[in-house]
Amino acid sequence: MPIRPTPPTDEAQDALLAARVGTAIAEQRRARGLTQAKLAEMIDLEQEAVSRWERGTRVPTLHRLQQLSDALECSVDHLLQRGSTRPDDQLANVANALSGLDADERTLVVDFVQQFTDMLKAKHAARTPRRE
Repeated sequence: MPIRPTPPTDEAQDALLAARVGTAIAEQRRARGLTQAKLAEMIDLEQEAVSRWERGTRVPTLHRLQQLSDALECSVDHLLQRGSTRPDDQLANVANALSGLDADERTLVVDFVQQFTDMLKAKHAARTPRRE
C-alpha cells in the first residue's frame, strides 16, 4: 500500500505564500523602476516594511495589498496569483511572463514548456502501476 505524503502545515503554506507574494511585489516594483524606499513613500510606510514583505518574512494586510496594487498599477489578484497553486492562476502567470516577448521568443518558450510537460507526464506515467 502506497504511503501518502504528509500535507504541509498551515504555517509552512503561509510561509510559502508569503515568499511568493513577496516575489510578486518585488517583480512589480522593479518593473515600474521603483526602489523599496519610493514604494514605501507612495503608501506612507517605512522602507523596512516593504523589504520584509519582499523577503517573505511578513505579509501585507488586505488594506496594504490594495495600496500596493494601486501604487504598482496591478490588481490584488496579480499579487496573490504568484502564490497560487490553481492551474488557472499559474496559467495567468505564464501568460504574463510571455508578454513583452516577440512572436519567435513566445514560440520558443511555448515549445519548451510543451516538451518539458510531455517529459514529466511520461515520467509520471512510467511510475504509475497499471491496473488490469
